[in-house]
Amino acid sequence: MNKTILALNCGSSSLKYNLFKVNEDDTVEAIIVGFAEEIGNCERSTMKFEINGKKTKYKIELPDHEDALIEMFGIFKKQEMPKETIIAIGHRVVHGGSKYNMSVLLTDEVIEEIEKLAPLAPLHNPQNLKGIIVAEKLLPGVPNVAVFDTAFHATIPESAYRYALPEKWYTDFLVRRYGFHGTSHLYVSRRAAAMLGKSHDNINCVTAHMGNGSSISKVIKGKSMDTSMGFTPLEGVIMGTRSGDMDPAIIGHVAHIFADEQGMDLGEAYDEVMRMLNKESGLKGISGTNLMQDIRTKALEGDEFSEGIVDIYSYRIAKYIGSYMATSNGCDAIVFTAGVGENEWYVRQKVLGMLEGFNFIINEENNRVRGEEIVIAEGEYNGSVIKAMVIPTDEELVIAYDTLYIGFLEKEAPENYPFEGE
Repeated sequence: MNKTILALNCGSSSLKYNLFKVNEDDTVEAIIVGFAEEIGNCERSTMKFEINGKKTKYKIELPDHEDALIEMFGIFKKQEMPKETIIAIGHRVVHGGSKYNMSVLLTDEVIEEIEKLAPLAPLHNPQNLKGIIVAEKLLPGVPNVAVFDTAFHATIPESAYRYALPEKWYTDFLVRRYGFHGTSHLYVSRRAAAMLGKSHDNINCVTAHMGNGSSISKVIKGKSMDTSMGFTPLEGVIMGTRSGDMDPAIIGHVAHIFADEQGMDLGEAYDEVMRMLNKESGLKGISGTNLMQDIRTKALEGDEFSEGIVDIYSYRIAKYIGSYMATSNGCDAIVFTAGVGENEWYVRQKVLGMLEGFNFIINEENNRVRGEEIVIAEGEYNGSVIKAMVIPTDEELVIAYDTLYIGFLEKEAPENYPFEGE
């Protein structure tokens, strides 16, 4: 019977799942990719999946995550990959705090720690735990592995992760920069090294994960040295609905206005401000939509307002990239990835054009290519060539390998992943 690895990413009302076949040489390949949406809203809940390029979507009542997983197992069985083939399950867990600097086998102690970290990621860790609990119930005895978004950034030095705040906030309240999207930054930095003919521990690059959530990371000798997201995913560049960097005094200023004008107490007003910073700001706040493709389309049609939005968005990204490059002892590459980074040629063109001191020359044809690993531009800094490239991310592949090694082979996560090439 075939062996498979299941990778799960559990949200509050969603479940992303990937089933990987394990080959005899301990490499993996994705065979089923799917998504359950609107879990808990039975009138709108749907199941969709893709096999061999064929996509299927259908409505089905999914009262909770357990129902979604049971339906998922039914899909696997019809494809002659029953749940009995699953040898280990990997779970994306957003926040591992400062304790976990690598993926780990899930134990009662680890689950307890993830629960303790819930206040640091209230929108994510409790939902990630749902998937863990249900998976353990439906597949008892199958090893489960936690793959933390924060783990790749555990190498960031104190000079980058400490805030200039009272010491007690750091020691007792655990307030520091943690960073997120770690599996994505790990994957694309290692693929960039492979494309440049380097080992992963011999590349200096800046990785730009630009999607609805976005973060920029400085990678030196293959390790994260700084990243734009901070204590929570709210800090950093402009995102789909998140504000990114702003003056913290704005929070109190607007909360008092809400309290005065809408009759809220300050606690309610604060909660509303934080909700809006996470859900109603970013591109959505300044343009009315969080979809960059719509903004870009209007900009290219000559709409000056939309063109201005693209400039605002691109400048924040260029500013982070430029600061990371300027504080590195050489930079081999800038890597664009995730939804906007992979698909929005106009944004990439804008960002590279704003990095004026690095003299990027863009290959217009390559910059229009979608869905491929490709070099789109070359620049220079201190006499060295810098490649700008697009690399589609594959966080689930990292999860799959960490899960195979830790959960089934009973080893540590691989030092060199098979996707890095020879």
